[in-house]
Amino acid sequence: MVEIIKTGIPGLDSVFDKMGFIANSSVLVSGEPGAGKTIFALEFIYYGAKNYKEPGIFISSEQSIEKIRELAFALNMPLEQYEKNGLITLKKVNISKGSEMIPDQIMNEIRAKKPKRVVLDSISPFELLAADPRDFRFKLLSMLEEINKQGTTLLATGEKRLTNFDRISFNPEDFLFDGLIVMGRQRKTVNYQRVLSIIKMRGTKHSEELHPVEITENGLRVLTIK
Repeated sequence: MVEIIKTGIPGLDSVFDKMGFIANSSVLVSGEPGAGKTIFALEFIYYGAKNYKEPGIFISSEQSIEKIRELAFALNMPLEQYEKNGLITLKKVNISKGSEMIPDQIMNEIRAKKPKRVVLDSISPFELLAADPRDFRFKLLSMLEEINKQGTTLLATGEKRLTNFDRISFNPEDFLFDGLIVMGRQRKTVNYQRVLSIIKMRGTKHSEELHPVEITENGLRVLTIK
């Protein structure tokens, strides 16, 4: 029987035929700045701990751990109680040219603890510092293979410079993941609406609609057009 990882993100699981991600898969959440990618990733870890008692590790390559805690708290997702009981672990990666996406110290912790969920927010700084695109793809593929061996479900975030949902331009790394979710903004009369599209998700059928995304003081919610 296929194991399912329910994201717990309000409104998201219902867009999948199997009501969540396939366990031990890798999913890339890609989009423009301000689309809600980090909040999406935080909710994946937070609701995994809160609703399903599934341990998770959140790895940040950009923001400090304190900034991550502050963002979560502002969205009514207090992390500290789950950090204290070991269900949530926050890690900061100090990036330098040629560094691994997940350093050995953190990867050893993943091997030892075998968390159900791991987030890497984001992969984009590694691409910017890579000696060439092949080096970036090699490091990314190596990370995905190693995470897969641990039986862990990985959610990574990445930047897209421009998101046109009528003509999505795919990056080479998009093809390495089992799932691809694109987030962005779409013009709605005089303003913009945040939206989300499931491009692919191996192992489960999914909605092919463009779903509005709402971000409030209680976090991110995926809406369904009826």
